[in-house]
Amino acid sequence: MTRYCLERVLLMLAAVLLLAGCEQDDDAPRERPAVTVEVEEVLTLDLEDTVRGFGSLRAIERVVLRPEVAGRVLAVHFEEGSEVEAGQLLFELDAEKLTQQRAARDAALRSANIRLADAERQLRRQQELRRRELSSEEALDQARAEQEGAAAERDRLQAELALIEAELADTRIHAPFAGAVSERLVDRGAYVAVGEALATLYQVAPLEASFNLPERHLRRLERGQTVRLRSVADPDNRFEGIISYISPSVDEASRTLLVKAEVSNEDRALRPGAFVSADVTLARRSQRPVVSMESLVATRQGYMVFVVENGRAVGRDIETGLRQGAVVEILSGVEPGERIVRQGHQRLDDGQRVTVLESPARGGDS
Repeated sequence: MTRYCLERVLLMLAAVLLLAGCEQDDDAPRERPAVTVEVEEVLTLDLEDTVRGFGSLRAIERVVLRPEVAGRVLAVHFEEGSEVEAGQLLFELDAEKLTQQRAARDAALRSANIRLADAERQLRRQQELRRRELSSEEALDQARAEQEGAAAERDRLQAELALIEAELADTRIHAPFAGAVSERLVDRGAYVAVGEALATLYQVAPLEASFNLPERHLRRLERGQTVRLRSVADPDNRFEGIISYISPSVDEASRTLLVKAEVSNEDRALRPGAFVSADVTLARRSQRPVVSMESLVATRQGYMVFVVENGRAVGRDIETGLRQGAVVEILSGVEPGERIVRQGHQRLDDGQRVTVLESPARGGDS
C-alpha cells in the first residue's frame, strides 16, 4: 500500500470515529438548566381562629319623645343632633290653662277643708249631745253623713288637683336617659296632640352591634368573648366589643344565629344604624408554622410546596390549617426554619436545580 492510500484510510477511520462520538453525545440525557426562584423561610406566628359576620349598630335605648298632654309648644331647649344629659329639659308646652285650673281646684279644696272642719265640729257636738241624751239618733246620723260628704268632697278635689299637677309636669318633657337627640319634628308655637312625635332620643354610648354567624359555630360561642368591629364609615379603625347575647334559636332560612355585642363607643366614632363587620375570635394557637399563600402549589390531593435542599427544589405534600391574612398554617410537611420556594415554582419539577434570588419582601431569605 502506498503512502497516499494509507493516509486516506487513516483519515476515513478518524472521520468514522468522530461521527460515532458525536452520535453517542447526542443520545446522552442532558440536565435542565437551573430555574431562578425566590424563597422564604417557614416562620412561626401566633394565630387566631376567627369567624366573621355582618350586621348593624343599634342604640341600646331609643325612644320617640311624645307629649302626654295636648298644647302649644312654648320652648325647645336643645340643638338638633346634640347630646343631652338624663333629666335635661327638652320641650316645654304652654301650661297657662292648666295653671288656671290648678288655682281653681286649689281654692275649691281650701273651701272643702273649711266645710269638712265645720262638719267634724258638728259631728263631735252631736255625739256629745247624744251621749247626754239631749239629741236624737237621727240628728247624730245627719251630722255623720254631712261629715262624710265633706270628707269625700275634699278627697275628690285633692285627686283632681293631683291630676292637674301631673298634667302640668307633663308639659315639661325631659330626657329619660343620656343620649343624642335627632332633628325636632315640631317648631315653637306649633300645637301638638297627645302622642304626636316630637323628636327621637338615641343612646350613643354604649352601642349594640347586632350580626349573624353560621350555626356551625354555636358551640364555640359564649357571652364575654371579644368582637372586633370595623365600620364602612371608618374602615381604617377597629373597635372592640363584648358578646352580650346569643340567640337561643337558629334562623331556619339562613341557618345562622343572631349575636349581639356591646361596644363602649366612648369617643363617639360610631353611630346607630351603621353597617359593620364583626370578627369573633373562637380560639388562639401559639407559635404555629406558617408560609405565604403564594408558595402553595395546588394538587389533586390538596397542596404541596417546593423545599430548597442542596441547591435543588424538592416537592413535599403538606397539610394546611388556619388562614390569617396572607399566610397559612402548616399542620404537617415542613418545619420552621426550612426554606421553600415562594415565587418561580410554576416552572419547577421535583429535584430540579434552582438559583436562589434575594427576596425583596424578605431581605433575610437567600
